Amino acid sequence: MLAMAPGFRDAVLLNSLGYPGKYVAIVKWENRDAFAVFYRSPAFRESVRSGNGVYAINRPEEAYEVILTVGEAPTTPGGWRQLVEWDLKPGMAAAFEASRKTLFDLRQRHGGIFVSQLFRFLGNATRYLVMQAYENKDAERIGRTVPEIQEFFAVHPATKYVNHAPTGEYYTAIHVA
Repeated sequence: MLAMAPGFRDAVLLNSLGYPGKYVAIVKWENRDAFAVFYRSPAFRESVRSGNGVYAINRPEEAYEVILTVGEAPTTPGGWRQLVEWDLKPGMAAAFEASRKTLFDLRQRHGGIFVSQLFRFLGNATRYLVMQAYENKDAERIGRTVPEIQEFFAVHPATKYVNHAPTGEYYTAIHVA
């Protein structure tokens, strides 16, 4: 249904590794209008929103804009994904975005990662989501041991940008469209 929708770009269905009954769908559209047309369609209401008794949406859908992408997203299921939610201090958005660009470039240079993406929530300009796709669990862990990346985190601690620690969760991709 998504693949036939005008303005659809791509989608990934993630399954939480910590909570196996939890799924997250990330769907990308050409623009907000394309999504709005699809969201209001009878097909969406009847099949996706209802869950057909298989699932229930227990968190409101959220809309983000892609701010930055470094690397190429995997086109096959599997791998190790990390989603991290950030609620920034007021006035920190530009510095945070610049720091993520530096970090994403560092991670790409040191391997083991497919893509790093930064999304900004459309309902609040200080709320962000970072999604990273690694080859596997070990690649994510090893990436944290690279001296250049450790130095980056020493110079750019999370507390520089937020009052409360960002929250993250690990997933595997079970479907890519």
